[in-house]
Order: sequence, then C-alpha cells, then structure tokens
Amino acid sequence: MKTHEEELEALAGDLLARVAEGRYRDVQAALREYCRALRKTVAALPRGDPSLARLETGWRQLAEQTRRGLLAGHAHAAARLARIATRPRIYGDGSPPRRTWQLSA
Repeated sequence: MKTHEEELEALAGDLLARVAEGRYRDVQAALREYCRALRKTVAALPRGDPSLARLETGWRQLAEQTRRGLLAGHAHAAARLARIATRPRIYGDGSPPRRTWQLSA
C-alpha cells in the first residue's frame, strides 16, 4: 500500500512541476498517468478502508492546485499578449510610406 501512495505522490509532484513549467501538453499525459495509478490504488484497497477518504482529499487538492496553476498560466499569457498589442511602434516616424513615383525633398 505504501508503494502505491509513494507512486501517487511522485506522479502528483510531476504533474504540478509540468504545470509550473507551462508544459501544458505534458500535463495531460501526467494527469492521465496519475488517474491510472489512482484507480489502481483504489482498486487494491478493501471496501470501506479509511485511507479512501485521504486519497479523495489528496485528489481534490491536486485537482484544485492544477486548476489554479493552469488559470494563472493562462492569465499570464493573456497579459503578455495584451502588452505586445499595446506597445508603440519602434520603427518609422508614423508618416505613410512613399510610393516609388514620389520624390523625396
């Protein structure tokens, strides 16, 4: 039983690390792997085992941490895009481009 819980903790840490790094495609695979291990752990427990409640609490906390990390990453990306869109133009003086037939004075 302890090895199953240690595996779940390791997979949860890996999942949260991927969220923190912004590796969102890898987050899906890590979440799938965690859920597989959780199902296997729960299936190995006898009916009415008190550790089921602890596993459920751990799963809910992990889901909430993951959700908050993803939302924070999304908000950060949106803020960066907003800053890019409002930056002043660096090149040029704002005058319209000249045509080849126009002479410069």
